[in-house]
Amino acid sequence: MTHLAAVMATALLIVSVPASGAAPFERGRTLAEQGDAARGIVACAGCHRADGGGDEALGAARLAGLEPAYLATQIERFRAGQRSHPVMSPWAERLTPVDIAAVSAYYGALAPASNARAPSDVDAAAGRALAETGDWPERDLPACVRCHGPGGVGAGAVFPPLAGQPYSYLLAQLQAWGTGRRHGEPMALMGAVAGRLDADEQRALAAYFATRPLAVADPADDLPDPSPPPATASVSTPAMTVAGANAVVPEHLGAVPAGRAEAASRFTPPSRDALPEGPLGEMVRLGARLFRHTNTDPRSAPHVGNDQTCAGCHLDNGRRADASPMWAAWVAYPAYRGKNQRVDTMAERIQGCFRYSMNAQDSVSGQVPETNGLVLDALQSYIFWLATGAPTGDTAMSGRGYPRLQPPAEGFDRTRGAALYAEHCALCHGAEGEGLLVDGEVVFPPLWGPRSYNWGAGMHRVDTAAAFIAANMPLLDTVRLTPQEAWDVAAYINAHERPQDPRFDGSVERTAARFHASPFDLYGEPLGVDGAVLGQGVAKD
Repeated sequence: MTHLAAVMATALLIVSVPASGAAPFERGRTLAEQGDAARGIVACAGCHRADGGGDEALGAARLAGLEPAYLATQIERFRAGQRSHPVMSPWAERLTPVDIAAVSAYYGALAPASNARAPSDVDAAAGRALAETGDWPERDLPACVRCHGPGGVGAGAVFPPLAGQPYSYLLAQLQAWGTGRRHGEPMALMGAVAGRLDADEQRALAAYFATRPLAVADPADDLPDPSPPPATASVSTPAMTVAGANAVVPEHLGAVPAGRAEAASRFTPPSRDALPEGPLGEMVRLGARLFRHTNTDPRSAPHVGNDQTCAGCHLDNGRRADASPMWAAWVAYPAYRGKNQRVDTMAERIQGCFRYSMNAQDSVSGQVPETNGLVLDALQSYIFWLATGAPTGDTAMSGRGYPRLQPPAEGFDRTRGAALYAEHCALCHGAEGEGLLVDGEVVFPPLWGPRSYNWGAGMHRVDTAAAFIAANMPLLDTVRLTPQEAWDVAAYINAHERPQDPRFDGSVERTAARFHASPFDLYGEPLGVDGAVLGQGVAKD
């Protein structure tokens, strides 16, 4: 299907009212280029330009190449008063549903174009850190690209492109969200983001995205190019912060062990620009890249059999406390694991992630990365660097793993979880748990189906998934699920089929008895479609 045909098909789904006379695309072209004077509808091109690339002087958005469903939604928000503009608001009120579908289809079919120019007195590079890595530790702010796709090129019909949008338009929208003049977006996400940015940060972000390419280029590394350290500073100083007198010990840790009073504080990994010098620094940088782009980087991708990355479960590229941070994992290995009843090294633990979470047996290579190979060496170098200054052998670090949840008194209910998933999760992960990728890069990982983690991954257990969800989902704290809700959503997600457990011996019943006896494990239960037993596996795509 051509791009134009796909866009037209989408447009026809937006409304069920057939267009009379001209075909929908031509009707949209007419409205865009000429308007409709009889109905007081001005031509879109008067502000957004003929190429749909927007206009800096007028603060008009880039429309060319955007998802028709997104464009139609914005027109409806002007009609509903959730967005306000002296030209757009009355213009939107005069459109019929067929007009909205047609003009949205027209702009969606245009080749992406941009007339953006960042002002010379705003440093576009200053916005890179917030755009690419966010500020999770201090403000609970995920990176902009975490939702809007690699490089800000857009992700589906909900998260539009930021790349190439005019600076004046982006800045005006951040200001409107921050003051509440624009609202109505899902889960109040953008209002929360804009409200945590100061004026200089809003300008820097607008300038950064205005200067980004319209298509996915080489994805940005998690680590920026290191700046030379001051002559009096070390490039890798220990970063443990001792708790003050009023520090609160997280509940999931319980009592602080004797001699570990500092456990009440959170370890801080090295800053992203504090790389070691020389070959080790280069290996750390490669490890950071593989961690974030595990399924697409040509060095690690041959060992990934689905659409998962390390950063999908270990947020902020392995830095975020309570999201199984890598700085806490490094100092806890080697360790005995009941899962395989042996002592695992860190290398073997990472291989386990490839085997289960990334389903290596269905990959191109059919196997996990080799010990002492480049992939494992790079990932271990990165994880080691994140733990700079952490005490070796400390298995009680605050923020380690996911905060455990007490089993709910009323159990967990996947039917309740289905409603919660539709309300809070489907926006990003898809109604069918399919996730969202942009040019192969994972924006939101699949949660079930052939491209998800398999039946051997830790996340397939309801208790593990519930703990992760309660502490980390949704990404912004505009919505926080209760522990009961987290259990219910986790039960719904993990009551779906996924790739087979690599330890499968030909019998679901025997495999369930050997490896899935926990009450929080749904493998082998008759919970599938029409009562099918879970664990039969899914067809490979």
